Amino acid sequence: MKEESNIRYYGNRHGDSCERDGKRMNKRTDEVLSLIASLDQGAQDYLNEYLANAPISILEKFEIVSMKSQTTFIYEEEVIQKIFILVRGRVKATDQYLDGVSFEYMWFKPVKTFGAMEVLLGMDQFKTTLTTVADSCFLVISRDSFEGWMSHDEKALRLEAKTMGTYLLTQAKLARAFLFLEGRQRVMVFLSMTLELNGKPGMLRLSRQSIADNTGLSTRTVNRVMKELTAEGYLRCQGMRIFVNQEQQTRLECETNAYWQGSGTWNRLL
Repeated sequence: MKEESNIRYYGNRHGDSCERDGKRMNKRTDEVLSLIASLDQGAQDYLNEYLANAPISILEKFEIVSMKSQTTFIYEEEVIQKIFILVRGRVKATDQYLDGVSFEYMWFKPVKTFGAMEVLLGMDQFKTTLTTVADSCFLVISRDSFEGWMSHDEKALRLEAKTMGTYLLTQAKLARAFLFLEGRQRVMVFLSMTLELNGKPGMLRLSRQSIADNTGLSTRTVNRVMKELTAEGYLRCQGMRIFVNQEQQTRLECETNAYWQGSGTWNRLL
């Protein structure tokens, strides 16, 4: 079940009107525009292009939803009723296998629309489980409203198709590249990627089993690699806590970037 206590709908939800720049509009629209204006420049530029031709009636249907870290808000095979646009925070995609092993195969930064790919491919259910890995904020709209908008907004549809195609290409490239990495390299890339998504050096809370699940390695191999990296000064471990300072993170990035020649960093890919 969804962690409803970790999900907060905020702002006006009743459609009252207000005035902005001399124009009368729904308060929810005003809240959406204010949220966009508060985001970093990259997210602002993307959303301004994405919503450039969207009618006011569509903006009025968006809800602003905040979620705490570690909130699973979409489950694989769940019927799609809402579309979630990540505007702040981080999200991971996880596949669950019959033997109980979970595999985190992709990590996302803003701006990313969840549910759009399935809808545009004519599917009725989500195809992966999605969980926040940081406190996050979303613009949420019903599937029916989203489909109606896309069917009449060629610019938004083209941008969504471009984003979706980039995601699928990235996933395929990462999967191919990962096959040729040795165990030590996989762990280093995973740690470097996780640090990039966090946005700053510091402390990661990762179990050996979690690292094993995400790298396709055994826990024995992960333990060996972590001992090697600790001995060589790449990091410091204390139970599930992994400490990495700025110098160590830069060192990890320099070494792992060599594994992804032609692909750029994980940060660019995601």
